[in-house]
Amino acid sequence: MGDEGRALLASPMQDSMVQAQLQSGGGAYLENSGTVALGVCYECACCCCATLGLSANLVTVDQGCVGVVTSFGKYHRTLPPGRHRFNVMSEKVFSVNLKVVCLDVEKQAAMTKDNLTVTIDAVCYYQVFDAEKAVFGVENYTYALSNLTQITMRTIFGEHTLSEIFADRMKINARLKTLIDEATHPWGIKVIRVEMKTVEIDPAMQRALAAKAEAQQDAEAKLIQAHSQRDAAGVLAEAAERMSQHPGALKLQWMETLRIISTQGKNTTIIVPDGMGGGEALAFRAAGR
Repeated sequence: MGDEGRALLASPMQDSMVQAQLQSGGGAYLENSGTVALGVCYECACCCCATLGLSANLVTVDQGCVGVVTSFGKYHRTLPPGRHRFNVMSEKVFSVNLKVVCLDVEKQAAMTKDNLTVTIDAVCYYQVFDAEKAVFGVENYTYALSNLTQITMRTIFGEHTLSEIFADRMKINARLKTLIDEATHPWGIKVIRVEMKTVEIDPAMQRALAAKAEAQQDAEAKLIQAHSQRDAAGVLAEAAERMSQHPGALKLQWMETLRIISTQGKNTTIIVPDGMGGGEALAFRAAGR
């Protein structure tokens, strides 16, 4: 939302205030002047009490806050941190926190794009940059920001599937922050970050998703095993073809196989001279008995 959009949103309220001022003129000017004079007299009469900090016309604004002063309900001035005097008869002071505030958003149940129900727990970090707008632009800006965040979360999660919510978490947080910040800018509020703490799904759906993931892993494992067997078969076929062309290599492989067999458990090793077949070796062994 650009500056023109914000101006359009603010113009109806400004036009109404201008019309009211033109129609009412200066208001109850004489009565207001008398009330202000009574406040001044109170300040003069309570000078000693004010020194001791016991006067009602003193207000202390904490560090990190400002005091918004209204005179007969109309904005008058803004007080910095410290102790200040004000007219108890005509003025009121509202303290506005300018520090970064962490708003814990209530858990929201939302329907995703693939028709799954999820429960989202999130936090919103914001800061008031214009105390006058925060006091007069919206009623109870904390409550308004909390509800706006809840509505925006349900809308955004309805545009994404469950897998997209888990995969694009940072992008969703950034979009939430942008949308909420644009809406709260006329209130004098700057949204710094919006973060999802947890995304919960139904236990039955958790079991279904776990079963689906397990089935996919089993399928991938079988596919990998089949590819390995295919590759091994190709290598063995190539080795057999080469050994058939080189009888010496086949004999060496045969001797290596005998060595491996002789080292495994209690096996009987038969030494066969080169050039003697397996049948002849067994015949010699039978004759030796």
